Amino acid sequence: MRNLYLIIILIFVSIDFSYGQKKPEDLRGHFKSDTAYVNHLNKLAWTYKNNDSIARMYALKARDISSSIFFEKGLSTSLMRLGILERNKRNYTTAIDYYTKSLQLEISMDNAYGIARAKFQLAKIHQRLGDYTIALKYSNEAIVECLKTGREAFLASIYSTHSSICMDLSFFDQALESQFESIRIREKIGDTKNLAKSYLNIGILFNRLRKREKALPYLLKSKKLYEELENEIYLAEVYIGLGINYVLQKKIDSALVYYNKSLSIKNKMNLKEKEAIYNNIGVVYEKKKKFDLAEEHYLKSISLANKNKNELQLIDVYYNIGGLYRKQNFNFKALEYLKKSNELAKKHKKELIRLNILMTIAEAYEHLGNFKNASLYNEMHIILRDSIDTKYRALEFIEDKYEEQKKYNEIHQEKSLRIVAESNKKTTQLYALAGGVTLLTLLFFALFYAFKSKKAKELAEKIQKIEVQKNVELLKKQELKSIKAMINGQENERKRIAQDLHDRLGGMLSMVKLNYKSIEDNIDKLKEENKIQYSQANALLDEACNTVREIAHNMVSGVLTKFGLVAALEDLKNTIKGTNTFQLELITHGLDDRLENSLEMELYGIVQELIHNVIKHANAKEVSVQLVKRVDSINLTVIDDGIGFNDSLELSKPGMGLKSVASRVQALNGVFDIDTGRGRGTTVNIDVPL
Repeated sequence: MRNLYLIIILIFVSIDFSYGQKKPEDLRGHFKSDTAYVNHLNKLAWTYKNNDSIARMYALKARDISSSIFFEKGLSTSLMRLGILERNKRNYTTAIDYYTKSLQLEISMDNAYGIARAKFQLAKIHQRLGDYTIALKYSNEAIVECLKTGREAFLASIYSTHSSICMDLSFFDQALESQFESIRIREKIGDTKNLAKSYLNIGILFNRLRKREKALPYLLKSKKLYEELENEIYLAEVYIGLGINYVLQKKIDSALVYYNKSLSIKNKMNLKEKEAIYNNIGVVYEKKKKFDLAEEHYLKSISLANKNKNELQLIDVYYNIGGLYRKQNFNFKALEYLKKSNELAKKHKKELIRLNILMTIAEAYEHLGNFKNASLYNEMHIILRDSIDTKYRALEFIEDKYEEQKKYNEIHQEKSLRIVAESNKKTTQLYALAGGVTLLTLLFFALFYAFKSKKAKELAEKIQKIEVQKNVELLKKQELKSIKAMINGQENERKRIAQDLHDRLGGMLSMVKLNYKSIEDNIDKLKEENKIQYSQANALLDEACNTVREIAHNMVSGVLTKFGLVAALEDLKNTIKGTNTFQLELITHGLDDRLENSLEMELYGIVQELIHNVIKHANAKEVSVQLVKRVDSINLTVIDDGIGFNDSLELSKPGMGLKSVASRVQALNGVFDIDTGRGRGTTVNIDVPL
């Protein structure tokens, strides 16, 4: 019998293979209808999806025939196949276009499965592009649609992808909850292959949260399943996860063994994305205090990550090499890499690693004697740590809830089986003793049993509807978060356009003014009539510069009104950068929410006045503007490395503009302090109560 099954399978495979070698038009005679023909072409396109030319041939033919006979289902599926082929070639824009057209067709047919399928693919492709908020929106909607279909295997895949997107956004509680839901479904239906991936994902998540004792069991479960499946590609990823876990356990030699195993598989199978392994091996050598080998592997990881445009990996390796240089007291070199890591981590919302980055930056500044910056970064670290602690508590609750539910289900199932067994035993005895009971009594019990079953079924259906509604409400809340993030992105784009308009015209006029300045140095050599023409042209140029400044002020005011104080200061920073007057550093903290509008206007005016003073008097090369929101106050510090001044003699001069600043601060009930002196720069420190 077993041999017979094998023969049948071989026959079907050979038939399908023979179809795959033929041109689409040669297959037409095998099918009674065009729709059946299209469905088979789409099936072949999926079968040969790893062979672009063959799969594309079948998908295009399916698309063309579907269009000609108005077969919407076949057309939608062919568009999905073409989208996958474009995604594999990294033609993401074209892939999104195919997926979107497929989605529109599925919506018109009101096909919940097709809608879920298209939105699932859109979620994955936007995740690849780093558009995490859009990806989250599509994955939320895909879950809602899939819940209507009853397709559990597909639902588990969507939950797994949803978890991955939440991890990218540092929504760790949602990531954990979705991954546990994926595991629950896959354990229920016995989906071993994908269950191994879910175990790996949860292990990676717990590693990132530095919960090594919780990560290890899941990683070992994943390893066992992938070994049984003989899947070396994913085994390489499991080995990386185990290596990280053993580093967290301080078992350095065991970690190195697993990293080398992973690297060996990737080299043997010619796989890409080896930058993570080189980075991790660098960590091991650093812990072994072999700093030269650590630096060598970090630099190799940076090279590969830049080549592959892998910004997420650059976050880790920049932090690691920055920490390495910090250990060797190369603090300036350390700060260069640490700040790069911090910017990327902030961009990709990687809060956990930012926690370590901020602390290491603070340590570097402290060793350089820059205690002001050290204090600033240390305060950032404390605020972020408190935020993450809150998320950790949510994670603990979800994990405990999952384990309790699992134990409850096991106990409840065992109890139910015992009750059923006892009930069956008693029923048997009852029937044996009740042989003489009349037909009416039997009928009564039958009706009672039917009534009880009906009520139990109604109760089960009601519970299921409540669960679905809870999921829908949760997903709606997540969608609102996504929409809010998208609006913030649109506001940033408006800000960028305003900056471009401002900088280009201002920069051009500055260059013209510099050319006139060179003529002014030799004005005595000009003829009298040329001097008059020069004076007139110079006056017109000054008028144009003033006009540009007014336009810039209006634009900044617009930016300030629409986008807030931080955006306006960024705009001012870019304006200064365009003039090449000096290097302006802007550091803000705690200003995620807008301040009261009049306070923002006053603070911006104060910064403008202080920057104007620096340009006019200080002859500075570097200026730092630091704005920090505390619990009950706003602190503004402006530091320059200019010539300074004698504050007791020169503070009263009207040209300095500091009297205007002092008046503004006094109106805000704030405190104004200046630390300066001839030849040692100027530090202005302002505290304004909230």
